[in-house]
Amino acid sequence: MRCSIDMLGDDLEAWLAESALMKRTFRSCAIISGLIARRFTGEEKSRRQVLFSTDLVYDVLRKHQADHVLLRAARADAATGLLDLRRLGDMLSRIQGRITHRELDRVSPLAVPVMLEIGRESVYGEAADELLAEAAEELVNEAAGKTGRDGARAGESR
Repeated sequence: MRCSIDMLGDDLEAWLAESALMKRTFRSCAIISGLIARRFTGEEKSRRQVLFSTDLVYDVLRKHQADHVLLRAARADAATGLLDLRRLGDMLSRIQGRITHRELDRVSPLAVPVMLEIGRESVYGEAADELLAEAAEELVNEAAGKTGRDGARAGESR
């Protein structure tokens, strides 16, 4: 894998379209534009209702009207405010050819925070903290090369 400006193409766009970051940015645009109302006839919508409404509208617009003005605004906001793609592109140009990529036999300790974010699902109730702590412990143990609960070294199966 090479670190290059090419990384900012279709793969990044596909990741961004599916990310919680993009949905959150779209939610802000939809509320500001008045497409999604927090209040309806004197009653305020719960956070969960607003999330459901904006996620539904986001998914429908992506599927049926990918060039919608709110989607374009959300992409622009995410690209400049949250990701700063211009600076990222400049950095990739500066480091091109100066980074060595190595396959590791276990998770790198520096990768643990990123690994905790990948595929994160919303879990509500008491189980949320327990599941997160368990996953974090397993990743830290794997990164450190320690054995897991079943006695196998991290990355090995019994």
